[in-house]
Amino acid sequence: MRSIVKENTALERDHTTNAILNSDAAGYKAALMRKKHHKKSAEQINELKNEVSELKDLVKRLIVKIDK
Repeated sequence: MRSIVKENTALERDHTTNAILNSDAAGYKAALMRKKHHKKSAEQINELKNEVSELKDLVKRLIVKIDK
């Protein structure tokens, strides 16, 4: 059996376990989308860091070859 929490209608208390559960499906989907977007952004940043590192290595190699 569940009952709605006073301050927030999206929250329900489960009387069996005494846990508070979130019943807001739209909010849950939005949170999943934010998490997915954040993960994708972090992956893109790491990819850019790797590419910049590769470019720095190539520039260093060119400088060494030019100095010879």
